[in-house]
Amino acid sequence: MIDALDAILGAGDLVAVLGRAVPVRLIDISNGGCMLESVSRLEKGATGHLRVLFEDAEYMDDVRVMRCQESEGGSGLFHLGAEFLWTTSPHERSLRRVIAKLQGAVVRHVSFERKM
Repeated sequence: MIDALDAILGAGDLVAVLGRAVPVRLIDISNGGCMLESVSRLEKGATGHLRVLFEDAEYMDDVRVMRCQESEGGSGLFHLGAEFLWTTSPHERSLRRVIAKLQGAVVRHVSFERKM
């Protein structure tokens, strides 16, 4: 087993992806993207999977953070402007398919799973 791991780690073309889940609150959503609120600052250009639990179903799409701004009033929260990335066509569980339903709805759980 160690020989196989050594072979993988010794490869010249080894690529790895490190990620983390960031809890966010969905403030607004449109055809082009969404506004999120988070206790974590995310860098402009950060990409990840946005997952939303709505009506007992999970919806997801890839997004890129276009801006991160500290909220007014010293709350320690950050507002994130994110755009939808068209890495895939909208699928059955795509956020882009339920935008009209999500606008003004109460969403139970939202997370941004950052690709680092």
